[in-house]
Amino acid sequence: MRLLDAILDANLHATAGQAPALAPADFASGLPLVALTCIDARLNHLVPEALGVPESHFIWLRNAGNIITGPMSSTMRSLALACAVKGGKEILVLGHGDCLVRKTTTMELLGQFAALGIERARMPENLQEYFGLFASERQNVLKSVEHIRASPLIGPRVPVHGALMDLATGRLELLVNGYQTLATSTSSGPSTSAVPTAPALTPPESKGVLPLNEMKFPEFKIGESAGRVEVGHVAEAKPAAESLQLAQSATPAKPPPVPLDAIPNLKRLVDLARHYRIIGGDGKQYGPVPATVLLRWITDGRVDAETPIQVDGSSAWVKLHQLGDALRQLAGKRK
Repeated sequence: MRLLDAILDANLHATAGQAPALAPADFASGLPLVALTCIDARLNHLVPEALGVPESHFIWLRNAGNIITGPMSSTMRSLALACAVKGGKEILVLGHGDCLVRKTTTMELLGQFAALGIERARMPENLQEYFGLFASERQNVLKSVEHIRASPLIGPRVPVHGALMDLATGRLELLVNGYQTLATSTSSGPSTSAVPTAPALTPPESKGVLPLNEMKFPEFKIGESAGRVEVGHVAEAKPAAESLQLAQSATPAKPPPVPLDAIPNLKRLVDLARHYRIIGGDGKQYGPVPATVLLRWITDGRVDAETPIQVDGSSAWVKLHQLGDALRQLAGKRK
């Protein structure tokens, strides 16, 4: 039995009025556990009892709404240090029902800040984005787990779990089994050693999304090798065949390695709510893929600042370092 299974088993005992049956010595490989929860005071006594993990093996991080706003956010810094400095072996994002943050609207938040004497002009323009307000406790946990998994600050072999707690009973509902997610990403994700052949190019008129488990990757990093497609700031999308022809006729060139300090800057440009297509150095089109896959490619060095990229729903191809401008232009057109 692994740590997560033992926690769920201990939770069943606890909610049935029995003593939790979790012996830390049996789970040394998974302890200490790093748990991110909300600051709700109702969790103070519930969480230790519900998990069955002794305090000496439990690193408890808390913020309002157990919110993570991005792979490089301040909460991610705490999670990373909990693993790197305090020796955390596994991470659990633990949300709860009846969350007051979920119930608070932007207008209510403005009123509450006004009552504290805080003027609107002194606050961030996008309150929803800044405070990470959410409409579903379940989706908030899933989003936080995605941010952690996509962060370059968390080791690729650290299991990241997600669960929801019923405040009335203390019962845990498992949302994300980090062991299964880790096994899936390890078996199907791109690797730098043995990578299968790239998929056939999807015709421009096709609107279908290529299933991730069917996606194959080239034997070199994406954005490296046979050549490059020169892309303007907001150039119109070229037909697939023309893109391939351009790529194949270009002079083969291997881009320099992406500096480690540039990777976080590239990842900050990615809108997690969108899907993307890229053109690899082999001249082939990949995608559309979700933002989490693109973030992993950036972390692995499979794409760099010069990689041609297209936001799903847009006809423009830009270079990855221009993605922020492209997203702003797309948002402006929709408005």
